[in-house]
Amino acid sequence: MAEEIYTMPYMARNTQGEREERIVEIYATSESLRDQHQDYVGTEESSNTLGTVRSQQPDPVSPPRGPIRAVVVLLVLLSVALLAGLVGLAVKHKIVMDMGRDVEQLVQRLKNVTEQHKTVSMEVEQLVQRLKNVTEQRDSLTLCIQECPGGWTKFGCKCYQVTRVWGSWNKSRELCVTDGADLVVVDSKEEMDFISRYDAGGYIWLGATDEASEGLWRWVDGTVLSADNPSWRRGKPDGGKENNCLRRFREESNLNWTDESCEAEKRGFCELNLMK
Repeated sequence: MAEEIYTMPYMARNTQGEREERIVEIYATSESLRDQHQDYVGTEESSNTLGTVRSQQPDPVSPPRGPIRAVVVLLVLLSVALLAGLVGLAVKHKIVMDMGRDVEQLVQRLKNVTEQHKTVSMEVEQLVQRLKNVTEQRDSLTLCIQECPGGWTKFGCKCYQVTRVWGSWNKSRELCVTDGADLVVVDSKEEMDFISRYDAGGYIWLGATDEASEGLWRWVDGTVLSADNPSWRRGKPDGGKENNCLRRFREESNLNWTDESCEAEKRGFCELNLMK
């Protein structure tokens, strides 16, 4: 019993001590919870304050959506404008290229027309020349049908006669002109052969002289008689400054003419051209 009594106070004391320890623990726990609550409250207030500050200041990394949309719309509009400009340039380039091709085609057509015109002009000129030749041939045939005056000898389209009067070269020419003729002009081999065979009964004057310009022989129609003509007696004129008129050398010779003084007495060999 005594043991129990001694034991119970001990237990009571022990129980009281445990109670005190529990009270201390509860108090400590309450203090800890209060501190945590204060920390939490402080932390929440700090968070709210920070959130308020952040809400007042714009985020430099994430700009507002409104300006971004405006920039995007502006870029789209610029892209559309640039595309429209490129399309316009392409259309203009195509138009210019088409116009260039049209101009080239027109130039080529003009060139072709010009060439055709030149060809036609040449053909027209040829036709005109042929017509002229045919007309001359017709006229020559018509005139050559005509007979020579009495006492004249016909060869081709010309009539020939030797003057009856002897005289100088100039005198003989005057007699030929009086009959509507002139001293003979040799313009073909056939005519030269005819003159060589013609029976004139001696030396006769032909229609060439270098009296106007020494060494330059001309026929009375103005054409040049070459000093290298093979019909010269010695292959060239014989005399110098004194022999300035042309005469037939002799009928039998192949050397058909020579030069002699224009004052010598000869008969003139007249030629009447039916083509005039």
